Amino acid sequence: MRRIALGAALSFAATLAGAEPTVPPRRSKALLAWLKAGTYRASYTAEPDVHASTAGAHGANVRTYYSPTLTEDLRAGRTAFRKGATMVKELYFGGHEQVVGYSVLTKVRRRSGLTGRGWLFYETVDGTGRGALFGRGLAVCTGCHRLGVDYLRSAFRP
Repeated sequence: MRRIALGAALSFAATLAGAEPTVPPRRSKALLAWLKAGTYRASYTAEPDVHASTAGAHGANVRTYYSPTLTEDLRAGRTAFRKGATMVKELYFGGHEQVVGYSVLTKVRRRSGLTGRGWLFYETVDGTGRGALFGRGLAVCTGCHRLGVDYLRSAFRP
């Protein structure tokens, strides 16, 4: 009886402690491993194809993926996204076949705030994580992203 109760308690605690499986890790090393594994591709909504980037900041060619939460929010017409909403942008630079880097935007607070501190930004342009941009409300990211709908600049709508 004790084992059953302990197992149920541990399972419940893991559920409470663990994030939604579609929300990426919030530490840079774990996030890079999650991205390289392509975990997001199983449940995220992808743009139809790799295409020319509309913003030069992310290289020449990109493909964007939206988490289930972000997809639901966009379909519902929300202009303030829920905590856990995530966008992954694969960076291809000059090509169309090989992912070279990643940009990630994850809502980590209910409110975005005036400086975007409700969002966690991550970008690695070489896929190694060396020199990666990582943090909440990074000015180098929010300078452009603040012009979007709740910091989302991509025109893709699922």
